[in-house]
Amino acid sequence: MKYKAVLFDLDGTLLDTARDIMQACNYTLEKFGFSKLDESILRTKITAGMREMMKLSVPKDKWDSAGVETVMRECFANYYTEHINDRTVPFDGINELMAKLLKNGIKTAVITNKYEAMAKKLLSKYEFSKNLTLILGCDSLSHSKPHPEPILKTLEKMGLNSDEAIYIGDHKNDITASRAAKTDSVAALWGYGTKECDDVSNWGATYIAKDVNELFSIIFC
Repeated sequence: MKYKAVLFDLDGTLLDTARDIMQACNYTLEKFGFSKLDESILRTKITAGMREMMKLSVPKDKWDSAGVETVMRECFANYYTEHINDRTVPFDGINELMAKLLKNGIKTAVITNKYEAMAKKLLSKYEFSKNLTLILGCDSLSHSKPHPEPILKTLEKMGLNSDEAIYIGDHKNDITASRAAKTDSVAALWGYGTKECDDVSNWGATYIAKDVNELFSIIFC
């Protein structure tokens, strides 16, 4: 096989988490007296984080007084953690891909900018998570993506060189981190990043995949 390990981003790559994230955001906004947001607006900030999503509704001059960085963020995080798997599902083909990777002895890991405890709780529902070598969250290291540290640390823990792994993500930050870590990369067009970043052709990904089925031909070529 070309690769000994396949490394995944989480939100927008392995799992379609958007609906649960958006629900947590609107619950928080409404609780603190702000207007809920339409899905089309929220989807432009899904991977940007809780605070950036709420700022789409909270006027800038009220960010401090409303507690966007404190009490609102805590409310968002608590609600999301409690409802983290209400409507989240794997993207089409992910379960089959993970099963084939396992069958072929290819290691897998998840590198996410989600908090590690959240990521582990979220992934625990899915059978394939039992076979992950590693789950690395944004609070696991000093730096998060787009810094290469999470990918480099994962390779170190897996005992692999950069040319033995490929990183798959839906956001420009994923590809930037992968390039800096000198691993091959796949820009996943089925995720959220194309709504938040510039043209995917500018990201510098080794490959671009329109759906999970295309990953099979990239990984198992």
